[in-house]
Amino acid sequence: MRHADLHELDDLLFDRSRLERDGWTSRSIRGAVEEGRLHRVRRGWFMRREEWDDLWPESRHRAEVLATAGSTTTARPVFSHVSAAVLWNLPLHRVRPQRVHVMAERAHHRHSVPGILRHEGALPAADIDEIAGIRVTSLSRTVYDVARTLNPEAALAIADAAIAHVAGDPWAFDALAADVLLRALARRARTTGARGIRQAREIVSLADGRAQLPLESVTRYRLHQLGFARPLVQVPVAAPGGGVFWMDLGLEAARTFIECDGLSKYLDPSLRGARTTEQVLLDEKAREDWVRGTTGWRVVRIDSADMRSVDSADARFRAFGLRPTR
Repeated sequence: MRHADLHELDDLLFDRSRLERDGWTSRSIRGAVEEGRLHRVRRGWFMRREEWDDLWPESRHRAEVLATAGSTTTARPVFSHVSAAVLWNLPLHRVRPQRVHVMAERAHHRHSVPGILRHEGALPAADIDEIAGIRVTSLSRTVYDVARTLNPEAALAIADAAIAHVAGDPWAFDALAADVLLRALARRARTTGARGIRQAREIVSLADGRAQLPLESVTRYRLHQLGFARPLVQVPVAAPGGGVFWMDLGLEAARTFIECDGLSKYLDPSLRGARTTEQVLLDEKAREDWVRGTTGWRVVRIDSADMRSVDSADARFRAFGLRPTR
């Protein structure tokens, strides 16, 4: 599977009028959808089925948002919540949106229609941004909205990625830019009476833009749930030849690194480069041996199945003798 940006999705999507110009009829379109040759992204918008099946969930929802934007003939909507998140290229951890989310002013509120969920409420001009000509809630407003409404694991993954969006990679992290966004989120989280505000405060307090993958965010949330002290994130270890090995998480009291192993590290050609899966495994072993030997810390590997629930995380950590110390 692969990710696709808005520009690429714009090339993959086509509306009914384009199909009709190419000689398609209503009957042939309906037949192609029923036979699985076309996928109906939303009413009047289509994508070839093999292209749709090859997309990650974030890109599929991005296509749904793009089709919705292309279907609007009156005032341009402001996309929000998870729909804004995918426009900002933020991850959706185990979230599969069923509808496109938009904001609607109270005075102009209309009931949600099939495929679209309208959120009622005031939206200051400062909370509106634009991406590739599409109106979207600002980055901080988007994080605030999902922090209140999504499950906490997915919300933390989005918050971490949003901070990384402004602060950059861990090895060139702009702490000032991260702090500006965190302060903006903290101000929003001081709101009283809003739905999910207590969870939003928790998410903001835990957010760290140095996390590189959703699995790292989810693992940190599981550690928090289980009562562990806050772990170090992306810990640098001097590598042979003057380089640096970056370890995902570090538990200081236990002198243990936690490496979050997603399958993409081994299977995704864009991440492997010219290396085979076997070579990636050998390189990871050599890296781990070096880290253990030079730091004296253990290395524990976990995957997404281990972090699926707080109970499975607890079982995995306990299997390695890891228990909260605070």
